[in-house]
Amino acid sequence: MTLPNLRGECLLDEQDLRLIRAAKRGDTEAFTTLVRNYKHYVYRTAAGVLRPGPDAEDAVQETFVKAFTSLRNLKEERTFPTWLATIAVRTSLNLLQKRKRFEAAVRDEDKVYTAAVPDPTGRVDTSLDLAAALSRLSPEHRVILVLRELDGLDYKEIADVLDIPLGTVRSRLHAARLQLRSVWDGERRDPE
Repeated sequence: MTLPNLRGECLLDEQDLRLIRAAKRGDTEAFTTLVRNYKHYVYRTAAGVLRPGPDAEDAVQETFVKAFTSLRNLKEERTFPTWLATIAVRTSLNLLQKRKRFEAAVRDEDKVYTAAVPDPTGRVDTSLDLAAALSRLSPEHRVILVLRELDGLDYKEIADVLDIPLGTVRSRLHAARLQLRSVWDGERRDPE
């Protein structure tokens, strides 16, 4: 079974490597076990781009479908978590683009309705504060923070997942942290 470390990243063990090899040979039960082992990892990655909810759940399903159909192309089994994160990020970004096009079409037709639901207790959990702060970041800043801070990928792995230069990873991560700090501080000082 995949063992998460303290940062939440997935560490492959021999059992996972055997499952990956079996799934590559077409063993659907092995792949089902991999899905069970990695579903939270993929969801967290997708939610980093799309925010938690139904869109992230759709991205998880689509990610695993894509992974199943292209698993035979995976050259090095030890890169499975990074490879899966790459599929999740790209799938999530595609869904985000589709959603933006849909929302733009709906706005053009003046059919957008929004409603605010106040918290009856007036208190907000810190994890909800952080989720709200993350949701105010751009998708590229959200995803880079999730890949680094929650998934525990190193800079090289992030560069591979996002298909960007290593220097861009560093600068984008720095900018994302500054933006998150600014949003977080603003929400803490000025609760609505």
